[in-house]
Amino acid sequence: MPALLGAGALAGNGRRSLTATIAITVVASLGADLTWYVLGRWWGPRLLSVFEQDPSGSGTLVQRAGPACVSHLGAFQLSARFLPELNPIAAGMAGATRSSTRHFVCRGTVSAVTWAGAWIGCGYLLSATVTATASRLGLNLIVLFLAPVGLYLLFHRARRRAANRLVSR
Repeated sequence: MPALLGAGALAGNGRRSLTATIAITVVASLGADLTWYVLGRWWGPRLLSVFEQDPSGSGTLVQRAGPACVSHLGAFQLSARFLPELNPIAAGMAGATRSSTRHFVCRGTVSAVTWAGAWIGCGYLLSATVTATASRLGLNLIVLFLAPVGLYLLFHRARRRAANRLVSR
């Protein structure tokens, strides 16, 4: 997400095309979604059992919310993109339940455009502020966005480690 904000800021400064940035992001995210969808079709319910064994906490979600998510798969797929750990689960569930490929791609496209547009759009709207802050601090724009990425990765790793400790007890 910080990379999308940075790409939006670059588009806001005229260094990148806003349309091309959103299009590339949508195509890349649909590629990942289709991979999980195909795996869900191929492995079926066995793929969901892989998610259930995930120590990050998403396994508990699959066990508890699985039936409700399957009955409302379209809404789940549209909203799951905003929660990174749920997006592969939604795509895998769609494949495992033999959801129509056409419906899956349509929902995935709407979801990806909304998600990418929100983050890239925020970066685009805040581009002047981001550039002013970077120049005031004397930092390159890339350094300003690498720090949040690093902090996000550290936070994610710490959260996963805490979940592993809870599971191993």
